[in-house]
Amino acid sequence: MILALCGTIEGRELVKRLSEKNIPLIATVTTEYGGKLLQENMDIEILTEKLDKNRMKELIAKRNVKEILDITHPYAENISKLALEVSKEENIDYYRYERQDTIHTGDSDEGIIWADDFHHAAKIASEIEGKVFLTIGSNQIPIFLEKIVADRLIARVLPLSNIVKLCEQRGFTPDNLIAMKGPFNKEINIQMFKNYKASVIVAKDSGKTGGTDEKIQAARELDLPVILVKKPTLEYENLYKNMNLLVDKIASLY
Repeated sequence: MILALCGTIEGRELVKRLSEKNIPLIATVTTEYGGKLLQENMDIEILTEKLDKNRMKELIAKRNVKEILDITHPYAENISKLALEVSKEENIDYYRYERQDTIHTGDSDEGIIWADDFHHAAKIASEIEGKVFLTIGSNQIPIFLEKIVADRLIARVLPLSNIVKLCEQRGFTPDNLIAMKGPFNKEINIQMFKNYKASVIVAKDSGKTGGTDEKIQAARELDLPVILVKKPTLEYENLYKNMNLLVDKIASLY
């Protein structure tokens, strides 16, 4: 049995391919929305919960899990660290799939300001005059609010009621809150950046699937700087960036 920790588009594709090969697995996500996306066209067991160490170990013991498959978001470092730790303690195999790195337009860092983490990004953004357009989701918004007033931020988040409500509680209004599901193409990004009078864009280096290229292209078109937050650096075991190779490897175990 495989415990698949999901949270990305690639995660859904990988789980689907494994389920089509009748490989036994349990998929976990942290939100009901993520669970619904996984359930589409797939008859697999899905758990919607945030796993702590005890719960992960409980699942491994009760379901006779032999492998942990980590297909969480590149920036969900806490769950990856936990999975690595538990796999060692329980003496089971850990596999990590990570999306390809961003291919920057023109293969250049022109207009990009690299930030070591979200706190560093917030500090850089606070020193730039004008509106700060956040394309990093909702979880990291409090970090930016520590240094920048809400009125100077534009947040683009998922159109989920709990996320919108939380943003409103933090001081966001329809004037600086965009609740839409991406990824967005270059043209849509250009229109949003222009309409909201952005002075700087903040993004994660989430790879091509996450729409990072399109954000960079749009910002360059408008001559706007992009603060790009580096991916966390973890010492993964059995790291794969080729999905076919990973599917073949797991299939060989079953």
